[in-house]
Amino acid sequence: MNSKNAIGLIYGPDQHYLDHLAPLCILMGIPLIVTEEEIADLAKKYYPHLNVFLWNYLEAPQKIVQSAEIVFCCLPRDLFDEIFFFAQKLLAKRVHTIWCPHGNSDKGHSSFFMEALKKEQVALIYGKKMIDFLMKKHVFDQLKAYVLIDNFRYGFFKLHQMFYRQIVQKEISGHLLPGKKNILYAPTWQDYENSSSFFEATDILIKNLPAEYNLIVKIHPNIFLTQEARIEVLKEKTHEQKGILILTQFPPIYPLLHDIDIYVGDMSSIGYDFLTFDKPMFFLNQNRRDSKIDPGLYLFRCGVEVLPEQYSEIYQIIAKHIPYDKRDFSEARKEVYRYTFGVEKSLERLREEILKAYAAFSEDDLNFL
Repeated sequence: MNSKNAIGLIYGPDQHYLDHLAPLCILMGIPLIVTEEEIADLAKKYYPHLNVFLWNYLEAPQKIVQSAEIVFCCLPRDLFDEIFFFAQKLLAKRVHTIWCPHGNSDKGHSSFFMEALKKEQVALIYGKKMIDFLMKKHVFDQLKAYVLIDNFRYGFFKLHQMFYRQIVQKEISGHLLPGKKNILYAPTWQDYENSSSFFEATDILIKNLPAEYNLIVKIHPNIFLTQEARIEVLKEKTHEQKGILILTQFPPIYPLLHDIDIYVGDMSSIGYDFLTFDKPMFFLNQNRRDSKIDPGLYLFRCGVEVLPEQYSEIYQIIAKHIPYDKRDFSEARKEVYRYTFGVEKSLERLREEILKAYAAFSEDDLNFL
């Protein structure tokens, strides 16, 4: 098998998969298949050199089974087989999948989300932290192969930095006040664990924004899908408010994070991405969970925890802690970064290791019984 037999896939409206699969497809020299026109447009705009195909929901399964032996996707194998069962049955061909994570979120400790990976054969894994998590969930030992991909998305950003700097200047920096520190508020979506602080904290952050800061609110794509009318009202209300930007469709994370001075989040995996820059972090503990014993709040050790009753005082909390941030949290952030991503390898070496992992698949496994 070689890269010509492989494709990337986003089946459905999961726009947040794009920043993980698009750089991977470019690295591997393979096309990305999507089923949503909006995602196709975003892919073409924000990811240079990506070969994108838009196939509708009905034709995609059969065309993919016909044309590919390996599919890189963020879907667990169980869900992939639900979608592709009839196409594989009709063509008597089993397509292999390589699971690609879509972030380092700490979600899943108290639910059965990660157990859905029990049928994976080959997986891409960021580092030791994810290995430990998969082992805890009993979905690691069945893997025939895995590849440590470290922080390859940051490596991809550095390779294409000139391209992304121009986009950031046009779509983000140009809408902010010069000379101000930039705060990013990046809440996760309201998932099965009720992880999001968006509904309680957004209005407070906007209303109380001090003059010395710009505020970028990055809307999770799943929030936008379910709350589009509310988001449009929010954008309209803040349109004339200088120093505030509501960001709804900007998939690449590292180009955004590069110019951020302070991170405010909850359970979003963007928090782990922000560790790259060793800058101040503030975590909204929406459900008042105990960060000292809750593994789902592991990242909270890298910054200051803020409870819901303190949301209205967040800027005072930020001002109080900023002078001591490096002293209090820099070592913890570096340690967690190493545990999460490990040692950076070259993109070419990563590509070679992924190609070698193809050998874990047996040709006989392609027969669909």
